[in-house]
Amino acid sequence: MKEIDELNQRMDGNDEIVDNLVKKNTEMEKKVTRFTENPVPDYSVAINTILIEVKEIKQNIKQSEELALLKQIYEKLNKVPTFITKQVRILLFPETNQGQYYKIVFGRLIPWGICLVVITYLYSLSGKAIDAYGQHKQSEQSAHYQRAWIYLKQIAKRRTLSAMDSAYFKTANK
Repeated sequence: MKEIDELNQRMDGNDEIVDNLVKKNTEMEKKVTRFTENPVPDYSVAINTILIEVKEIKQNIKQSEELALLKQIYEKLNKVPTFITKQVRILLFPETNQGQYYKIVFGRLIPWGICLVVITYLYSLSGKAIDAYGQHKQSEQSAHYQRAWIYLKQIAKRRTLSAMDSAYFKTANK
């Protein structure tokens, strides 16, 4: 009996699965039927009338009349004044071909602009570095002269000291 009950339970489970599949299938069929096909327009009648008119024109030799009519229409269209509006616009973003625009702007112009700014900054920085190096060398040289002057003053005799003082006073205002 247990086996039969188990089989009945399995069969009920299988029946539920089959019922679910049937429901899903009917839903899918409803969705498929909702899609309508777009009919292709039938231009055969218009094409046939055009062909008949062309044959009539050829048969009745209406070509010269039609040509004159076309010339008149052309002249009337040329006589109609056309208004030309001149526009001056600055486009930050293009109307068409945006991919090419962004490729140029972000791929070329921005990196080159950054390079130009960096090169300008480095040029300015190198000029200041050269000036600072020159001042440093000049201060080292003046410090060396001061140490030499002090050394001479310490070891010099009276005659040398008087010569040093007179040289110092002569060059003080220059």
